[in-house]
Amino acid sequence: MDPVSLLVLGLELQRFPASDSSAASLGDSLEVIEAGGLSLAPYQGPALQPVIGWRSRKLMLSLAPGLAGGSSVATSSDGRQARVSTLQWREQARAWYLAGPVVLGLDVAVSGGSATTGGTTVATAPLGLELGPTAGVRVPLGHQLELAGRARWPVWLAGDQLSQGLSGALMLSWQPSSKIVAQPGS
Repeated sequence: MDPVSLLVLGLELQRFPASDSSAASLGDSLEVIEAGGLSLAPYQGPALQPVIGWRSRKLMLSLAPGLAGGSSVATSSDGRQARVSTLQWREQARAWYLAGPVVLGLDVAVSGGSATTGGTTVATAPLGLELGPTAGVRVPLGHQLELAGRARWPVWLAGDQLSQGLSGALMLSWQPSSKIVAQPGS
């Protein structure tokens, strides 16, 4: 089997509620930002993220990176202004067992972030760790495309905060076929 045919590329939608924001905001008061002591909320990842990985008939190993940034202008009461930029990241690794159309597996993620103004860090997000069992169903959409719906039960630990709950994910993936990448006569 051609190694390229084991490659999987995809796009996944997680975090369905519209109230979920992709990047944190620290507000518009420059005095409050300059006073310090602020922290960013733990980053739980993007709503839409790329997926890249390797897949055999029974196993899929993949990475799903996420990055979100934002920028706003904070103003002080005396009219001074400063741009505040936030950058938050998340890296998720997955190991799934594929039993026919059924997906069973585990997602593990690490996240963090910071906010800066004028090159100075004014806030950070606590390092977040996620461990989430997952189960779902895969539906072929053709020879190379597949749709996978999953239920997830992520447990998040960020700083001294622990949270958990049911969530979902919907992924569209593409896996090259060895018939397509093979050279004629090989």
